[in-house]
Amino acid sequence: MSERLKTLVLEADGGGWSYVAVDSLLRGLLHSRIDTASLPPSLRGNKWWRRMLGPRYIHLSYVLDWREALCAAPGLEVEICNVNNLVDYRRRREAIRRYPLLIVLHSATGDSMGLLRATAHWFDGRRGRLVVFLGNEYDLMEDKLAFLRATGAEIVCSQLPLEAAEWVYAECRPTRVLSLPHALNPRLYAPGPAAARVVDIGFCGDVYHPFIGDSERTDLITHIQRHGHDLGLRTEIRLNARMGRTEWASFLGRCWGTVGAESGSYYLDRHGRMIRAAKAYCRRAPGATVEEIRARFYRAPALPYVSGKTISSRHFEPIGTKTCQLLLQGQYNGILRPGEHYIPVRKDLSDLREAIRRFQDGAERTRIVERAYAYVLEQHTYAHRVQALLRALGQGAAAPAADLVPS
Repeated sequence: MSERLKTLVLEADGGGWSYVAVDSLLRGLLHSRIDTASLPPSLRGNKWWRRMLGPRYIHLSYVLDWREALCAAPGLEVEICNVNNLVDYRRRREAIRRYPLLIVLHSATGDSMGLLRATAHWFDGRRGRLVVFLGNEYDLMEDKLAFLRATGAEIVCSQLPLEAAEWVYAECRPTRVLSLPHALNPRLYAPGPAAARVVDIGFCGDVYHPFIGDSERTDLITHIQRHGHDLGLRTEIRLNARMGRTEWASFLGRCWGTVGAESGSYYLDRHGRMIRAAKAYCRRAPGATVEEIRARFYRAPALPYVSGKTISSRHFEPIGTKTCQLLLQGQYNGILRPGEHYIPVRKDLSDLREAIRRFQDGAERTRIVERAYAYVLEQHTYAHRVQALLRALGQGAAAPAADLVPS
């Protein structure tokens, strides 16, 4: 009989105090199970009701993928707490000090840190280890660093490459930095029939904001959108559109290929001050161009910085559906290799026609998707990421018998 470590996973269904109010009232005080699906059809399509009743991160597959992988881990006995539900979160306040393992997920740290900062003292005197996953590692960085320092987290899990992450979180020592980027959920993102693929190049997603400091990804996507027909491609490009993860998996299954680039910014200082200033300027001047932002804030940076460019979940999901990727050349955390796992495109797009000719070669395209698929299934699923975390924690040797439950 195996034994599992008692683990409390803290997540948030949406970022911001409005969601805290709704979840605390509906889920906490009223114990209501009402959600979008239970609404009458006349209200179901209403954007406000959908946002308020959730799920609010349905378009961010990795939020649910991480939670599912932790719950499925053989070595963990997981309980989930939505911190937005203050009734449930407060009920666990004393227990937080007793759990042998506490994990804070990206959904609780990505878009808002107000609630976690206000309750950081709840982690005082804990006897278990605290692991914090950070999302959006360019935004609210001072709050995120302050939370790590206030709680004395043992491990911070970063999506950044390890060298960049260790630089960004240097002032949080002795907190250990673990590079744990997103991965593949092979249950959801799986190959479908070739007959379903009626689109050559498809894309659905947000256009990155100018405050990031570059337009490389946008330039590639919009070029395909404008000139795809001239390049001999059947395209379906949906800009600033979002899909739930099941719909997104189905969309990928209809496409032979997709396009993209690394996520994040080239200009990541330790406290995110340059990006914060650029973001504030964009609010004051909503028509500001990337060139203007770059000239004002990034051409001669006043602060030390590193590149925050990183691989994202959007690079693993097409691999799962065997959808070939045309990606701008980059590091991709040292995980994806050009010509082996994707078709590379220079950042100035000067070799785009050559890349498309490679893509249109069915044998070449098949070679790339098959190699990428086998490689990621072997090393880069969410189950692999959770096992890497457990190895970093040294679970077996460090967990007292009282912290383990039989499975």
